Amino acid sequence: VGFMIYELHKTRLHILNFAVNPAFRRRGVGEAMVGKLISKLSPQRRNHIRLEVRETNLPAQLFFKNSGFVATSVLKDFYDDTTEDAYVMILRHQNSESEFMPINRISRLAG
Repeated sequence: VGFMIYELHKTRLHILNFAVNPAFRRRGVGEAMVGKLISKLSPQRRNHIRLEVRETNLPAQLFFKNSGFVATSVLKDFYDDTTEDAYVMILRHQNSESEFMPINRISRLAG
């Protein structure tokens, strides 16, 4: 129903190809795939995910934006088969320990 190809780099994951069968879109498949990659991020090692998306692929741009990615730059004439540009989109690791860590009342009172 879907697949993704990505590279592991020292400080990032780089999505090279990402696709979901049109019959299975808007059913959580893509979100689950992105979620799996996000779970591989950590502040100590690979702290962001990068991808390039065609400027004409608005559905993909919106999907990744809704998944937390931000467009950071434009790559002119990026693709070999056309003169189309690509948007670089990045999702950075969110250090959410403080958001989700249960508050221990005793340690809070101690200091």
